[in-house]
Amino acid sequence: MGRRGQRAIGSLLGVALVAAGCGGDDDDTDSGDAAADESTTTTAPAYELAEPLKIVAVISEPGGSDENAVPDFIDSISMAVGEINDAGGVGGHPVEFESVETLAVGDSITNSLNLALEKDPDVILGPVSSTAVLAMAEDLDAAQVPMIHNTTEPKVVGDGEAGSEWIFANRPRNDEAAAIAARYAVEELGAEEVGQLYVNTAFGQAGDAAQDAELDDLGVDVGEERSFEFNATDLTEAALAMEDVDVILDWGTPATVGLAVNTLAQQGLGETPHIGPGSVGFSFFADIVGDETLLEGVLGVIDCNPADDDRDGVAEWHDAYVDEYGYEPSYASAQMYDAVYMVKSIVDEAEAADATTIQQGLAGLEGFEGRCATYSNVNNVLQHSSVVARFSDGALVTEKTYDDLE
Repeated sequence: MGRRGQRAIGSLLGVALVAAGCGGDDDDTDSGDAAADESTTTTAPAYELAEPLKIVAVISEPGGSDENAVPDFIDSISMAVGEINDAGGVGGHPVEFESVETLAVGDSITNSLNLALEKDPDVILGPVSSTAVLAMAEDLDAAQVPMIHNTTEPKVVGDGEAGSEWIFANRPRNDEAAAIAARYAVEELGAEEVGQLYVNTAFGQAGDAAQDAELDDLGVDVGEERSFEFNATDLTEAALAMEDVDVILDWGTPATVGLAVNTLAQQGLGETPHIGPGSVGFSFFADIVGDETLLEGVLGVIDCNPADDDRDGVAEWHDAYVDEYGYEPSYASAQMYDAVYMVKSIVDEAEAADATTIQQGLAGLEGFEGRCATYSNVNNVLQHSSVVARFSDGALVTEKTYDDLE
């Protein structure tokens, strides 16, 4: 029997052993007390796991071969794991965490998943690329290990063509976010004619289609539409085509959205409202643009805005993150931090850390309050809200929250 198969049995045996060790009613000594060392204060575990909870991320860390890697994902997971371990861990053990470099190209995707599975995880976090999660879906389903990925890919929802009961998204779907951009342009900005830019990939094409459908429902015309490749370096023609539209919807990559901001400004179109996707919410987006003044009025549909969220605990977490890592946490930072605590909550409630227990806990998740959102499972999508945020003096300010996503 493998480690995962032993885990559920082992956790129950561990509880029994703890109970046996406590003695009878006349024993007034709490045998579950854990002695704190000089550096860390721990609390007595309410139960004992046979082996530590093991989390593996199929997410690249900066500094490796993945030129697109950003720190937000791994830093936030590490932050959550560190907090949990400083407080005593889970089930009497420190949580174990490793990451595997995952490039969203060719055979490296399969190799990354295989390497992650060899580490015998109880749960996999990531990937953060739609291409990668689609390539992993079949093998992940066969392996029967729960995955919480950070993509908006609609094909891997529960009833999607690549969906699996083992795969969960902690982001809302791409088509939902794209439709919000169109709705905001019309209902909040009063657009009568909309221009569309989008990257010629599944992400951009799906966003464009969702916006077309939303605009059609709202009775608004698409003025001009341009697509381009993910590695485009010149968007002059596309920008000039937006000259007469009221609002520009831009479903591109972080690099192409940043390029569009600069190009529109160069062509004298920087005052036209410009709504991008979630990548606008990363701290590195401002670096791509370069000139902070060009961001004034640029908007993005982001999953949450930790820098402008008055819910209990969010501001404190935001400030602690900035103190620890020296940059603004993105929505993805909050979501991956939340994913760790989500798993901990499931394990604590079940007093077991095997893959099946975690999968069932995610499937039945309802009302989990995190730093990004309140999470509940619907069709294997855990988050159902987005915000439209606008740059103002270099910071993202929340303009409107949409919490009615499917």
